[in-house]
Amino acid sequence: MNMQDINELRNEFEAMQKRAMVDACVDNSCSEESYEDYPDYLKAIYEEIMPPVKSGIYFSRWDLKGMAAELDESFAIDVRERMFQKFMQWVSTPEDMQQVIAQFKNNMDMKCAMYQEYAEKYPSTKEIFDDKIAKAQKAKKYLDKVYVEFFT
Repeated sequence: MNMQDINELRNEFEAMQKRAMVDACVDNSCSEESYEDYPDYLKAIYEEIMPPVKSGIYFSRWDLKGMAAELDESFAIDVRERMFQKFMQWVSTPEDMQQVIAQFKNNMDMKCAMYQEYAEKYPSTKEIFDDKIAKAQKAKKYLDKVYVEFFT
């Protein structure tokens, strides 16, 4: 086989791959998000833990940076989602994930302690803060569930 035949074969193969990609994406089922480099547990944690309406806790960019620092990791301040991905990027073993979950739980416990203090100082807010604390407890259980599902 000469070089011209090899190039023609390569071009034909690339054209076939492009047609297959277009055919597979006709219904928009394959967006860029479907090709992300992160496993499903990251999406699950991000969607269930990061929104305060679900977890009762707001994890600020500084919270993420501080939790990473506790694990001797560092990254620049950026959009929260990217920071979350960078924080989770180094997780490669079940032990790493346990450390990350411990950081999330410690942060939640710290904020729940503040909520408890606020509820005691300002009794009219007790119902609001009790709801946030209950959501945080559910979120901690969810983190344990994610660990069991994906790492054991």
